[in-house]
Amino acid sequence: MSNEWLTIQSFQQSQDLLDAINTLSIHLKLQLSGLEDNESDLALKKAKDKLSIFLKNLENHLNLIQEIETKPLTGIDPRLRQLIRKFAAAKKKKRNFCSDLFRKSPSTVEKILHSNNPKDQKSLIESLAEIRKLLEEHINTDTRRIIGEI
Repeated sequence: MSNEWLTIQSFQQSQDLLDAINTLSIHLKLQLSGLEDNESDLALKKAKDKLSIFLKNLENHLNLIQEIETKPLTGIDPRLRQLIRKFAAAKKKKRNFCSDLFRKSPSTVEKILHSNNPKDQKSLIESLAEIRKLLEEHINTDTRRIIGEI
């Protein structure tokens, strides 16, 4: 597979994940405000499922990085590997990334995806906002690689 194709694939996957984050974040914010959300239950389930899979994979890859810190992370495409490494680096930036996703683990956040507890929902919103930051940076890199500098 060519690098250009991998970049396009990475861009699409990141956009899909960003869409799931936005869908769930809007729903949670409306719910916490006591407002009605017109998003369908199916769309919310799909968003939660997509995020759950992402968080589980992220946890697995982070564990691999810790086990083989000095060796290359193999078996995944280079763009995903770069996102995982950025996530690991962001965990060390406690001032900029302080949600449960970065203070604790992706599995902690994955466990509260289906919680109706307002405290968990606030924590989830914070975690989603911070992963959105990393994803947007990742998407910007993909965009520059696909269409070049403007």
